[in-house]
Amino acid sequence: MAISVAFWKLSQSIAPENLAKVAAKLMEKGLYPPEGVEILGWYICPGGKGVTITESKTIDPAVAFKSWLVWVQEMTGFFESYEILPAVSAVEAVQMVLAKPKK
Repeated sequence: MAISVAFWKLSQSIAPENLAKVAAKLMEKGLYPPEGVEILGWYICPGGKGVTITESKTIDPAVAFKSWLVWVQEMTGFFESYEILPAVSAVEAVQMVLAKPKK
């Protein structure tokens, strides 16, 4: 299993209603989230900035690409910016740092 966090900003040049229609269409068709991906959190803030937290059943990097691609194929310019990063829990990160080999 792999956790990913996507940070994004919606296009300011596209009406919010049109962006919402694209989102509704992709979800109704079952295109988002991509197969094998579970949405753990999906949040948007005023101004169009948002974050999506997902869990994938695989560690295949193509899943992250597909998560972005489905949106931009449906509407060019949907996002002003989009960045997706792998993530681990803070507890796991602390354990990894403290488990570093001793010199």
